[in-house]
Amino acid sequence: MPFQESFDILSFRSRQHAFYFCNILRDHGISSQVMSTPKEVALGCGLSLRFSPYVTRRVLDIYRLYNIPVIGCYHIDRCGSGTRITRIPI
Repeated sequence: MPFQESFDILSFRSRQHAFYFCNILRDHGISSQVMSTPKEVALGCGLSLRFSPYVTRRVLDIYRLYNIPVIGCYHIDRCGSGTRITRIPI
């Protein structure tokens, strides 16, 4: 059976903003990881924050409070060698 995973990301315009917002989420009790932006998105500074789809609504609520410049929010589905990316309205 092929490997499968689903997660959401926020893609940032600057590396500084990615690390700053990662700390903000941690302070709000939300786990996230800084990762390289998937090549299919490939916009901005090259860094994104990865987090569980179960906390996306909360992440976006916090994002709206701080209004940090982002490229966008995306849902990623990976299965085997294929990747499907869906833009999430922010």
